[in-house]
Amino acid sequence: MALADTRLLERLIGREALETLIQTCGGLSIPIPKHTPLSGPLCDLPLPAQEALVRFYGGTELYVPKCDGARREAIHARIRAEYDAGARVQDLARRYGYTERHIYNILGRLPEPDLNGTLF
Repeated sequence: MALADTRLLERLIGREALETLIQTCGGLSIPIPKHTPLSGPLCDLPLPAQEALVRFYGGTELYVPKCDGARREAIHARIRAEYDAGARVQDLARRYGYTERHIYNILGRLPEPDLNGTLF
């Protein structure tokens, strides 16, 4: 079984196809046949990406990493960019399914103090 090197895969099949592959097969070992067109979850890849996989990994089983850390960092970068562009913390929390506190942690900022005071 070959462990996929994501940098090599990106060079072979392109970033968009790699994202599709990780999304559909991340964390799984998948058999790569010796001929195209591919079947199963690999059929979602464009034909040039399928051909590149067959050329490099054909006849083997390929383990596709989940890349959770990289995906998380990409989401955090989008959150920071949207915040810098003027998005509100509350809207970002709702959009990404995080708590406001988690958004503040991602931004590296403390929550803004409540200027209305507390009820208790």
